[in-house]
Amino acid sequence: MAILTGVLAWTLGITATATFAGASTRPVDPSEITPYEARAFYENLACDPAGPSPADATKASSLNAVLSNKMAHNMTAYRASCARVIVQAVKDRGLNQRAAAIALATTIVESSISNLDGGDADSVGLYQQRASWGSFAQRTNATWATNKFLDVMQNFYPNGSWNSAPIGDVAADVQRPASQYRYRYGVEANDAVTMAKALWDSQTFSGDRVVTASDADGRMEIFAGGDDGVWHAYQTSQNGGWAAWEFWGGPKSANLASARSADGRIEVFALNTQTLWHRVQKDPSGAWHDWETNFGGGGYGLTVGKNKDGRLEVFASNGGGIYHRYNTSQQPYWSNWESIGGPADSRLASASSSDGRIEVFALSDSAFGHLVQKSPNSGWHPWENFGGGGYDLAVGTNKDGRLEVFASNGGGIYHRYNTSEQPYWSSWESFGGLGNAKLATERSADGRIELFAVNTAGAQHIVQKSPNSGWHNWETNFGGPGTDIAAGHNADGRLEAIASNGGGIYHRYNTSQQPYWSNWDHLNGPGPGIGY
Repeated sequence: MAILTGVLAWTLGITATATFAGASTRPVDPSEITPYEARAFYENLACDPAGPSPADATKASSLNAVLSNKMAHNMTAYRASCARVIVQAVKDRGLNQRAAAIALATTIVESSISNLDGGDADSVGLYQQRASWGSFAQRTNATWATNKFLDVMQNFYPNGSWNSAPIGDVAADVQRPASQYRYRYGVEANDAVTMAKALWDSQTFSGDRVVTASDADGRMEIFAGGDDGVWHAYQTSQNGGWAAWEFWGGPKSANLASARSADGRIEVFALNTQTLWHRVQKDPSGAWHDWETNFGGGGYGLTVGKNKDGRLEVFASNGGGIYHRYNTSQQPYWSNWESIGGPADSRLASASSSDGRIEVFALSDSAFGHLVQKSPNSGWHPWENFGGGGYDLAVGTNKDGRLEVFASNGGGIYHRYNTSEQPYWSSWESFGGLGNAKLATERSADGRIELFAVNTAGAQHIVQKSPNSGWHNWETNFGGPGTDIAAGHNADGRLEAIASNGGGIYHRYNTSQQPYWSNWDHLNGPGPGIGY
């Protein structure tokens, strides 16, 4: 079975329906704020407190080439950052791309996707919301304003009926302009759909949406950050089949991390832009406590490391850098959050060195940082400039304990590894493989690192020739397109690769005969769809 068939099936119904039928050119509308006016006559307030990123500039450039109406050649890194925040707010609410397109069409018309400090009368912000909608601070907070817009949309179109109404009509019904201006939102609907799709793609790849863990008794467990919340599945016996997927709730569209505590219980952490939740087993290999819902605020990247003495240490990034908290001996058994610097809004990975020190790797769009403890269970050396920016990262451990780090960008996949001499790391080496791929590693039963990669073109796999050594060639037909990939191992050492797309969660596992992998299949039912 080809991996992840039916990609994008969940986007059916997003096609725009313009209410201004037959318009070949956009009519001049003197009452509308043009992109030029938005930049020249108003203060453009930040949508993302961290400001535009290099990825926003890249996205703006690509959108300028495909948009056809008001925003064609008028997208900037700033406007792309505003659109990104809008799309993320829609995703965090558990709504779909069509809702994002409705919100974007509205902001194209109202503000040229600019968070304005003024407008007509007392209107401000992306949606030009009036004072009756909220305070100035609320209306110029891009996330708050988007949620307020969606509140009104869902009240006006209950039970999801906005899904079947024309995008332009929905936007006009929320904004309630003079009748002669209703057509404007429909004109922008097709561009809004294009923008929503492009930005929805980029939002998926902020962290690990699928992770695995091994129970104390050797059974695998899988956690998936669906658009509606966290889902969970587990093996019913060692090396065996899987229980049905269970919906856990929790943060929507969450990045996940998991680890085993010193006493053998699995702990799971779920982070989205709004909040960080934590959940732990009651007993090793047992049932679960409820979510701890106030474990932290919203962020971007997430990883959890394990000190040599067994204490867990959680790391999370946001626009201000990287923060951590760790196990203590007294209730609530966790320290407060502490800032440790590092690249803002970075994807995170961690591993333990051969002497037991936690090492943290942080990759943003523009920087790669590396942090290591001074000694096991202790404080930290300063951050090391580890390389340039990229797309995703993973870290593997050789059989002899040396770490090996992998990172992807538009040019493919690269790696560097521990050496015996200062600076104790090799130079970066090109590794081939897929560009802008999500990455995962796992050790085979004989100790070889195996690397898995997936992007919108397909999935690939590569394995060391022998433990601690060089690499075979990429297996380039490992599977079809997907949104995330993870790997785990059975109690008998056989690996399982786990991949996601809009159709659900799929897996394939080692077998005893060539090609030594099963076909891809759903894991006892599809599980949550994790779309582009």
